[in-house]
Amino acid sequence: MATLNEKESRDFVSQVIVMVNQNASLLSDAGFDPTSRVGTLQGKLQTADDAEGEQQKAQAAALDATKLANKTLQLAYDDASAFVNLIEGLLGKDHSLVHKLRQLRKK
Repeated sequence: MATLNEKESRDFVSQVIVMVNQNASLLSDAGFDPTSRVGTLQGKLQTADDAEGEQQKAQAAALDATKLANKTLQLAYDDASAFVNLIEGLLGKDHSLVHKLRQLRKK
């Protein structure tokens, strides 16, 4: 695909379809019927457009999943920290288990 970006590639295909359709009689006079080839290009372009739509949906879903994962992880981290604080309250801040649990946060 040369050095064209995605939009430019789509525009190229669309413009080829339009120009060939506009000049179909010229090509027919030259002994070539472009109908089948144009249909194939239109089908491929439609498939690419559909796939891009699915890609955008997947990107949105991935973003939503990332937000949910980050939010849930933060909740779990906060809960674990509160749990360590609870254990510290029960056993005292100088207990070896409390020291070990607090060390986990520093890793």
